[in-house]
Amino acid sequence: MQVRGLLALSALAVALTLAGCSRADPSIIADSTGGQDTPAGDAGPATVDVAAVTNGLQFQQTALTGPADTPIAVNFNNPAALEHNWVLVQPGQEQAVADAAKGTGGNPAGLNGVIAGGAPIANGSETVQVPPTAAGQYPYLCTVPGHYEAGMKGTMTLGATAEGGTGEPADAAPQTAVEEASAAAAAEGDAAGLTAAADPSGALKFQQTTLQAQAGTGFTVNFANSAPLQHNWVLVQPDQAEAVATAAQAKGGDPSGIPGVIAGGKPISNSSETVEVPALEPGTYPYICTVPGHFQAGMVGELTVAP
Repeated sequence: MQVRGLLALSALAVALTLAGCSRADPSIIADSTGGQDTPAGDAGPATVDVAAVTNGLQFQQTALTGPADTPIAVNFNNPAALEHNWVLVQPGQEQAVADAAKGTGGNPAGLNGVIAGGAPIANGSETVQVPPTAAGQYPYLCTVPGHYEAGMKGTMTLGATAEGGTGEPADAAPQTAVEEASAAAAAEGDAAGLTAAADPSGALKFQQTTLQAQAGTGFTVNFANSAPLQHNWVLVQPDQAEAVATAAQAKGGDPSGIPGVIAGGKPISNSSETVEVPALEPGTYPYICTVPGHFQAGMVGELTVAP
């Protein structure tokens, strides 16, 4: 009987030990899996993607949607050399925000009416954290000076869908009457000189990317810019375009006094100016816009001077 009692007690002890080992220690599971699972309902903010166009003053998506009363991470990409940003503002405050940002170089931080936005960037990306916001339609814009006025804006609708998402890429801007008239202008000029114009749609390019002139005589270039964004027309010595553009950045685009410049005007918007070009030797000469970032974005052309 004593032996049987001892055997029963031993069996009970073994059973209790096995039962204790069968309960998994949560800390051991976390260590073996590399971390604990994310608690239910803590999936993080919704995400939305938006980008600037490569060449022009537009967002690729002019309409975005997202959930209301939920944090949203907006992933903004700018593939261009020209600085842009993405800024969400209160309804009816877009012009006021754009005007205020002119005094900050486009930085929206601390401006009244701004819900969320990033600092201007070029050739890169950033994530803008939008706080929980009530359902409705909210404008977004680029606050780099002149970009909103040139049409770089869109609308974000909150509460329209269960999850965030992107809109469709913007279609190319239709050709305007100004564009058609400028495109029809004679590139070779007449007694009044040559004609050159900036693209009025906001694209960073000249409408005439080639011009021709005769050697041995001076001439004028009548440059028109009907866009609200500043541009200019600057003729430079061969192989000096990059050096001139770099030097002009420190002068806000003013080409005067920069080595390598043959002739050029100061940046203008919604107006025109005449550039006096001296007599040139036969050859090929580049002309550029020296407003910071515009040459790098492709605002360049070529003047051929014939014998």
